[in-house]
Amino acid sequence: MAGAILGGQWTNLFVPALGMVLMGFLMREPLTVMAREMWVFRRRGDQAVRAAWWAGVEGAALLGCLLTLARWAPLGALAALAGVGLVLTGAAVAVSLKNRQRSVAFQVVSAAGLGTTGLLAVLVGTGGIPGWAWWLWGLLSGHAMASILVVHARLRARAGRKSDRVERPWLAYAGQAGQLAAAGVVAMVEWRLAVPLMASALANGIELWRLRTPAHLEEALTRVGYRTLAVASLHMVLTITCLWPLARG
Repeated sequence: MAGAILGGQWTNLFVPALGMVLMGFLMREPLTVMAREMWVFRRRGDQAVRAAWWAGVEGAALLGCLLTLARWAPLGALAALAGVGLVLTGAAVAVSLKNRQRSVAFQVVSAAGLGTTGLLAVLVGTGGIPGWAWWLWGLLSGHAMASILVVHARLRARAGRKSDRVERPWLAYAGQAGQLAAAGVVAMVEWRLAVPLMASALANGIELWRLRTPAHLEEALTRVGYRTLAVASLHMVLTITCLWPLARG
């Protein structure tokens, strides 16, 4: 959405671009089922057959979207973004087979990869990937990665509380410190771009501070999830606002 807004113009190609992203995401489930049936259970049951059918349907839809975009978008950039999606899908299947979906490293890398959907929107809307689009990717991905560290800090703190073990979320604090350090460097280039970084670090820092209070630590995860989503939405709006002069310049 942010890439489409900053691109400044609507095109019907956003529809196949959205379809490409959606199909790439949905294909993970049937591919995981097929891989588990073949390499873990070493069988080919009805579940694998159904999964193969869905993978075929979704794969055909994805290919159709990709071919539609290839008629108008630069092939090199489109192929690179499609390659990122392919790698992420393969990695998602691999970690699912090992039951490592909650791996911090995997989720952080996935957040950076998913941020390239903004680049896809810019590519489709403008016919290229200008410099400001990379700022968009970096700012949104940085917030997503730092927020993931905070979520895992909360989960570990809740688990530690039940076992009377105190664990300091140093990695999550380091993530926010990294954003503040990046903001200091970015401010020397364009002060506006430092604002989303500082806002993200502040919001996540407050969330980490709340973990020091038992009442906040035991807060319902659904409520925490809604608040995290709201913060991400506000951060996206702030990022769009700060990037708008560059995108229009």
